[in-house]
Amino acid sequence: MKSEIKDIFRVASIYMATIIGAGFASGQEIMQFFSTYYKGGFYGIILAGILFAAIGYIVLNKVYKERIRNYEEFLFPSVGWFLGWVMEIVVSIFMASVLCIMISGISGIITDETGVAFPVAVLMVSFFCMVVFMMDLKAIMALSTFITPILIAGIMGVGIYIISSKHNPVFNITESFGSVTQNWMFSALLYVSYNSITAVVVMCSLLPYLKSRKVASVGGILGGIMLSSIAIIINFALYLFYPEVIVNDFPVLYIVDRYNSVLSSIYTYILMLAMIISAVTAGYGFIERVSSKVNIGKRLVIFITCGLAIPFSNIGFSGLISTIYPVFGYVGMFMVFVILLQGLSMTGPVFARSKGKGKQSA
Repeated sequence: MKSEIKDIFRVASIYMATIIGAGFASGQEIMQFFSTYYKGGFYGIILAGILFAAIGYIVLNKVYKERIRNYEEFLFPSVGWFLGWVMEIVVSIFMASVLCIMISGISGIITDETGVAFPVAVLMVSFFCMVVFMMDLKAIMALSTFITPILIAGIMGVGIYIISSKHNPVFNITESFGSVTQNWMFSALLYVSYNSITAVVVMCSLLPYLKSRKVASVGGILGGIMLSSIAIIINFALYLFYPEVIVNDFPVLYIVDRYNSVLSSIYTYILMLAMIISAVTAGYGFIERVSSKVNIGKRLVIFITCGLAIPFSNIGFSGLISTIYPVFGYVGMFMVFVILLQGLSMTGPVFARSKGKGKQSA
């Protein structure tokens, strides 16, 4: 029983780790996709949590039931050869972009905190990522299992601190926010769609850790619920300071830095951990895609990927979230739609069996 619970939290942690990246922890994603919609933002987060839980449940159950070992085995039978290849290209480009951006973000923090030259920091971070990739999925799992609880505790702790702080300014809500519109619903869908691109790729590699159907089901649902809970806390904290924080790349850090320098320093490193998780999960997914398609060794793919990431690690952080993420969100909607359709097909046999039992008992 204890081992099953441990496996559930392990699976939920890796699922959450693919989504709780730097954009999430900094508050930038939550602000752009939810906070700007006033009360609708909270509804959007609840909707996103439901969708994340449903996607985690459907994908992990399918992986367990059909013994799926990689993303191709999940995608191609569902959408066909042509659309499968289109999604493969899109997914690969997205994950490569995230890897480069996170290397840049981590390097920027190292430069600010230690004074190490930015190019040197980029080399250090790229080398660290390469070492993790060489250790394969076990290293990703170990890193995610270790870091994710720290991220959850740190993000929730800082969010609660901001909310409960006696120094919080009071804004006139009606002046700070526009009227509630239906945009929050579409924004939530975009948010789930682009985050699911990397999450689904990683979940398709988790078969060795899915010891039972319960682990697959509960792990996926728990991941979605926890994501929604943390996002609500961050959104409420940003809600108190909106629109003052809208011009800042790291809105949560900006708020904390104004009132508690010690906590600000701690949260800086939490952000760096979030970026590390984003980098290694996205990078691992990209390497898995490429190594399965080209006729060269995986270690060489890792070396080339980390080497090429160095010159491409100079893209702005908030610019990525406000432009590239929504673009991939539109593309990712197709994948989310396919997954939800598969979920409906999974429930069909269940209802059929229940109906059959009802007739027999009658």
